[in-house]
Amino acid sequence: MTDAIVPAKPFRLTGWHVLAMFGAMFGVMLAVNILFVFLALKTFSGETDHAYINGLKFNETLAANARQTELGWTMSLGLERPTGGGAVLEARLRDHNNQPLRGALLKGTIGRTTGANEDQELTFSETAPGVYRAVIDQVRPGRWKFSASAKLEGAPQFSTETTLSLR
Repeated sequence: MTDAIVPAKPFRLTGWHVLAMFGAMFGVMLAVNILFVFLALKTFSGETDHAYINGLKFNETLAANARQTELGWTMSLGLERPTGGGAVLEARLRDHNNQPLRGALLKGTIGRTTGANEDQELTFSETAPGVYRAVIDQVRPGRWKFSASAKLEGAPQFSTETTLSLR
């Protein structure tokens, strides 16, 4: 007996091969899309304001803004960044005659403009007439959204919102 070498069959692309390649391609696309959806839902905090309800209360919002404009109150902000990653936020409240507003109850929040996971409630205390200070334990560099409301007995609530850029 002689050992004969049988030539190998050349590769031939068939319909099953093409079907398997398309299936693998769509499988990879599906896996990547599922990953993106999972990451998007994990990192997005969701809608906190309800546009429909805010639209229904639009006239109330306009009236509150008109009352606030009549008050003529202003707030200026200052920020100190001591070492250690924290900060001291100073708010100065003035009335329409540019006089300091004493005895106001000032509440505030600071958080990232992109999500709610770093939001911090701020506790303000009056350190001088019309000067209110809040200590922030940890605040990283970047863009932050600051919102505050001040209430003085017998006066409508004053609200403000601004964006801060910290280094």
